[in-house]
Amino acid sequence: MRSLASELRKDRLATLTIRAGGITVILLVVAMVVAIGAQALPLFAPTTVGPVAAVAEAEAVAVGFGPRSFSVWWLGRGGRLTAAEAGGEPAPVVDLGTGLRSVDVELGGVVTVVRADGSWLVGRVGASDPAEAPAHPGIGWRELAKGDAGGGAGSLTGGTAVRTLDGGLLVALWGPEGVELAEWQDGGPVVAVRRIPLAGVTSAALAGDSDHLALVDGAGALQVLRLADLAPLPTRGLDRPVTRARFLHGGRTLVATELGGAVVVAIETPRVAIVNEGRGGVEIGGSTVPPGGRVVAADDGRWDGLAGRTEVRVGRVAPEWRAIHRLEPPSGSATAIATAPRGRCFAIADDTGGISLYNATSGRLLTRSGWASSPLSALALAPRGDALAAVADGRVLRAGIDHAHPEISLRTLFLPVWYEGYGAPATVWQTSGGSDGFQPKFGLWPLLVGTLKATLYAMVVSVPLALLAALYVSQLAPPWLQTVVKPTVEMMAAVPTVVVGFLAALWLAPRLELWLFPCLVAAATLPAAVAVAVPLWRALPTRFRRRFPKGAELVLLLAGCGLAVVLAVAVAGPVEARLFDGDFSRALFETWGIRYEQRNGLVIGLALGFAVIPVIFTIAEDACSGVSRSLVQAALALGATRWQAALRLVVPAAAPGLFAAVMLGLGRAVGETMIVLMAAGNTPILDLGPFNGMRTMSAAIAFETPEAAVGGTLYRVLFLTGFLLFVLSVLFTTAADLVSARLRRRHAEP
Repeated sequence: MRSLASELRKDRLATLTIRAGGITVILLVVAMVVAIGAQALPLFAPTTVGPVAAVAEAEAVAVGFGPRSFSVWWLGRGGRLTAAEAGGEPAPVVDLGTGLRSVDVELGGVVTVVRADGSWLVGRVGASDPAEAPAHPGIGWRELAKGDAGGGAGSLTGGTAVRTLDGGLLVALWGPEGVELAEWQDGGPVVAVRRIPLAGVTSAALAGDSDHLALVDGAGALQVLRLADLAPLPTRGLDRPVTRARFLHGGRTLVATELGGAVVVAIETPRVAIVNEGRGGVEIGGSTVPPGGRVVAADDGRWDGLAGRTEVRVGRVAPEWRAIHRLEPPSGSATAIATAPRGRCFAIADDTGGISLYNATSGRLLTRSGWASSPLSALALAPRGDALAAVADGRVLRAGIDHAHPEISLRTLFLPVWYEGYGAPATVWQTSGGSDGFQPKFGLWPLLVGTLKATLYAMVVSVPLALLAALYVSQLAPPWLQTVVKPTVEMMAAVPTVVVGFLAALWLAPRLELWLFPCLVAAATLPAAVAVAVPLWRALPTRFRRRFPKGAELVLLLAGCGLAVVLAVAVAGPVEARLFDGDFSRALFETWGIRYEQRNGLVIGLALGFAVIPVIFTIAEDACSGVSRSLVQAALALGATRWQAALRLVVPAAAPGLFAAVMLGLGRAVGETMIVLMAAGNTPILDLGPFNGMRTMSAAIAFETPEAAVGGTLYRVLFLTGFLLFVLSVLFTTAADLVSARLRRRHAEP
């Protein structure tokens, strides 16, 4: 009895231990998923504006943020430039003279002053010598340029200035007689003065990053000029009267407020000119272009296939500024526009004392708040976009902003977005660029499609081979062959995936590119050879087939298929030389516009399929071997052949296990990282074609993580990508379990 009680206690203890271990594993997995989701959740946090606080009293006409964090500066009474740290006392810096007519603050803290006597002055707040300003060290006015209006005193009504990409400065001054453009290098004399005879200009904006000038006249007409030749650029959707306009960071996005209150976002879109140089009509974009005809269209990628046609010439023409968003208007008439020195956020102040904060990439209103009961006369965004400063009733007001990821929304993640430099909305993954004005793109569809593409090609290669091999080894192969094949296939799982990816990228990919057409011909010949060899084997007399040992049909089948492949490869060379001038890859591009990349879906299908085969084979072989031998022997006794018994009895009985093997292989392919990272080309594109590369979700996480700043947008988007990858794996696993359970119930019926 004691022994029995002891055994029962041990059994209960073991049960509790196993149960506790299982629950612990489940809780750890759930905690891990929750932690990943928690890191991604701040992407969708709403934008909030902190309490509005008065910084100083001033008769301000302009306001901005200086080089110091939260350093607000403005032009106050008597034309004095004034600055203060956040919440500190105002400190006079320099006296610019009385009678100020216009003051403008642009990105980078460049301030442009137009005096009543017709003179102008450009400068910025910067670090000063303590000896020059002992009372307020570290804050000083730096004069960049000054001059007099060409038309004499009183001829100017406004001005604005920006820094250019080459380090110079560019100022635009306007008045009743037209617009003057002056350009100079920092600290040097004016090197160029150009005049635009356009009367009635009331507002202007400069984009130093892209050399564009936007002008608004008294009637509200908006013109965008290219500074290189002062040629007006075509616009679309900007024909309504406009009150003011500003360029965003990078210079390729323009924000304008319409007279009716609407806010319009326009971007620079590239265009191409397509000329028919042939003797006959050419079908372009659904219409026929006659010989010598010319069509100008948006460069949205549809015309890439025309580049290889000799009768068509495709060239770039002047871009077009197109309105892509018409956003929710502010509470009242716009009085000021402030753009962020970084990113694509902008704020609009109105005559009701409210401020509306927008993001141009996502095309949405982030937040709206009331700051005063009277109109706001000036507005500025902090360099990091985390604070706002405004002027109302002679007071300088400031408030903090909490919006770490304003460009992220479900729309920008999963739907096409119209980005700068694109001819049409697109879903793009491109997180870094070569300039400060680069617009990050976080479209996740290229990663999802790349993951599904890699998985698809891997399963096309691995599933037939693994399932047929499992069925043959378990039911048809002689014992000696089973002892060789099964351990060999299982040993394939021990090969490190980094080695497989290395061989695929550096050995397989170049050879596949060199032998592309013969490989394609051989791949098409192999199924045909199998389809012909199997009926031929069955057509042989039974007495003749019995002379061969059990399982010998596989050797004969492989020999026949090998001979067919050798013949196909031998014939493929002359055929390629005759039909494609010896270069099938070039013919693909010139004839069908298909570009062959060395690291592509075919390489991934072979390499990733190699890694997935052991998973599918092992489980499928166990499922087939688990079918009762008595059932197989009964089928053979009733006259069925071994092939018939295997296909019509073993496969249906083992269907739940076979399906589970395929789904586990699918999950293995979805989560693979090193092979796709090394051999897929890392090109995040929306294309399922076999001749180009891809970027999968797991590869993006591995590739982008070293560049992601902790807490930044890319950092959290990568966590969201990992969360979606986990959800994708759970969906596959759940589907496999449901289908397997249904198959088990169906085959369990009498």
